[in-house]
Amino acid sequence: MMGATRCRAAIRISTVLIAMFGVAHPGIADSSTPGALLPEGDLSTRGNQIVDHGGHPVRLACVGWNQVNESIPLERQTAMMAANGFNCIRFSWVNATMQHDLEKIDRVVAAASKAGLRLVLDNHTNEPGHGDRDNWGAQQKNGLWYDRGGSSDDTDGGGNSGTTTDARFLADWQAVARHYAGNQTVIGYDLRNEPLNYRHMSEWGGGSDRDIRAMYIRVGNAIQAIDRAKLIIVEPPGSDCRGVRKYPVTLDVPDKLVYSVHEYPGEISAQKISSGPALVQRMDQMWGWLVNENLAPVFIGEMGSSMVSEQSKAWAATIVPYLNGASSNALRIPAGGQGTSTDWWAWGHLQGQNPDGTLEADWKTPRPQQEAVYSRLRQMPLLDR
Repeated sequence: MMGATRCRAAIRISTVLIAMFGVAHPGIADSSTPGALLPEGDLSTRGNQIVDHGGHPVRLACVGWNQVNESIPLERQTAMMAANGFNCIRFSWVNATMQHDLEKIDRVVAAASKAGLRLVLDNHTNEPGHGDRDNWGAQQKNGLWYDRGGSSDDTDGGGNSGTTTDARFLADWQAVARHYAGNQTVIGYDLRNEPLNYRHMSEWGGGSDRDIRAMYIRVGNAIQAIDRAKLIIVEPPGSDCRGVRKYPVTLDVPDKLVYSVHEYPGEISAQKISSGPALVQRMDQMWGWLVNENLAPVFIGEMGSSMVSEQSKAWAATIVPYLNGASSNALRIPAGGQGTSTDWWAWGHLQGQNPDGTLEADWKTPRPQQEAVYSRLRQMPLLDR
């Protein structure tokens, strides 16, 4: 479905009865109602909202998809994603395997386009994950966006020899931007996954060779010189946006900037605070203020859980109404606006992992414990424009 038909007709019905997580905010309809696919065209930002080409607020309801089961046709999987209420995929690439990754992404883009889905591409690490020593590539252990030269010891911190300098990192993103310039299925670039902010790792501001803010500006502007249409998504080290108040990211095309954070319950993130007023307070202080002060959109670039523990259920009961603007201490969503954009981790059946994927072992049936949460983070239907 294309154009206005996509906006009106691509409405999906949840297969699970959802428990209420909060009281609806007057500015945003209850997100337990059916979701909708994103409209065609480029996306931009206005205040704390992501908006379509007509200025109407939209909400990314993405699913993370890094471990691709190619025994199931990609078109069947993307159709299931859309049927399960997602409108977007966050898909990763790695510097050392960029050419191979782009070949895979091209096939995913083609399948997603047929299902009406859009893609956000994220640079995940410099080297592919090899084992426990490098956390299987879940994040780069040296905490930087490069692993050769500068402040690196010429490894990725996980025992793998470095191959990516700061200059190559920039050049690789330029290559990705040229590859997808003019492709409207790809809507945004998440410049770096989970940079860390421990000692000798990434820092925000200051101008050193560990200043990731300076990298975001440098790389973001280089991408915009090639393709001004894409959203530029940036994640401060440790998902801590407090430094943005003094040192914001400034791009040549400013209405494309989205800040990103990752939010998991403590069983995954090791955060001591996983639910209740203390979690709300932490989120407000670290990144929620950007939304509450209407300064910029925030994309929850990863969130999720297998949703079987009491801790994860308490986490969901706190974070869902917070993101939807649907409780007294929630984010301030403007009247007519959409809730905070999210990316649920992760698509598929990932046995033995936590999160263990959105699907049961048949690769068809949504896991009800997870669907009961992510189905409340959907974009509201985009009606007649």
